[in-house]
Amino acid sequence: MRMEWHHSFFILVTTFLLMTPLLAEKTVIKTATVNQMLHADKSIDELKELAIQKAKYEAAKEIFGELLLSETVMANGKIIDEIVRESSGGVVHIRGEPQFANGKNLGDIQVTIEAYATDADIRDTTPQSIILNNFTYTNDEVPIKKLKALAEDAYIRAALATKKPSIRSASPEAMRRQAVSIDLTQMDFDIDTFTYTMSGQIEYIPAFLRHFHMIKSNTLDDQVDKDTESSSVIKIPKKKKGFYGMWSGYIMRFDGSSVSVEIEITGTGQSTIAYPSLFCGGDLLVQTKKTRRAEFIETLTYGQDNCTDKLRIVLRKIDDDQVEYREYDSAQKERGKGSLYREE
Repeated sequence: MRMEWHHSFFILVTTFLLMTPLLAEKTVIKTATVNQMLHADKSIDELKELAIQKAKYEAAKEIFGELLLSETVMANGKIIDEIVRESSGGVVHIRGEPQFANGKNLGDIQVTIEAYATDADIRDTTPQSIILNNFTYTNDEVPIKKLKALAEDAYIRAALATKKPSIRSASPEAMRRQAVSIDLTQMDFDIDTFTYTMSGQIEYIPAFLRHFHMIKSNTLDDQVDKDTESSSVIKIPKKKKGFYGMWSGYIMRFDGSSVSVEIEITGTGQSTIAYPSLFCGGDLLVQTKKTRRAEFIETLTYGQDNCTDKLRIVLRKIDDDQVEYREYDSAQKERGKGSLYREE
């Protein structure tokens, strides 16, 4: 396997804390270790690449600031897996060749890198402001209780669109993740015309916004039409069926640790699992599925050095909003259990 050691490193985050902005190139030396016994299915070259990724991740945290990653991002962003895919975020380069050595323990592969970010890289990941004043949003076809949220969405969309016009096609949720902070200094409402007038500023990260992969969804007007239509009829709650949807909660492992878990099971057959507190996750392959019990095999796609791969995950329905979670290793020994709850 041929490997290239000069990488650009991108991290996708939404909720984060940046250190005091830097105005010059910053270089750090980082050492990381992986153990062959924890990754028996990987070649030496793959283990070396895994060690480099781990070292670059630590370098990025020091250069750009400790990252406070939201559970949503960890569930959907596949942080580790996306490191070399230019998803978005801060760029970390490697100077020279990575230096490999044996670690302290049997099977350890240790790498030391000299990582750096240029002045342009750092500016590209420093919050920038968009000022938008006297923005108006009018809609007399939706309930007042929904109008404020729609007006805020429209304001954020209009502000970010001045830097990236294609964000107009993003969902409100995806769009809001690009706003580091929102400071509305004026928000007046005219009840006669159902009009909000807003002024303020939004902070965003240029690199994140530039590389953001848009998820196509309804436009704001489509969403308004949908809300209007639904508000004119009596709403009948939909019965939640099966295991489909997003489940989240905490489990206790038999080593005494508590781990956050998020599982998404879609109607298209694609299911994923994430352990936000451990920075890892992957896909779930269905083994058996009955009315009240489903069994999966986990296949990690990121964070393999933080978690155990190929766990057997068993979900048992308690009711429509709660499932019992149990996990087993390859020897069928139970490792942990807990409860997950369906998200609305």
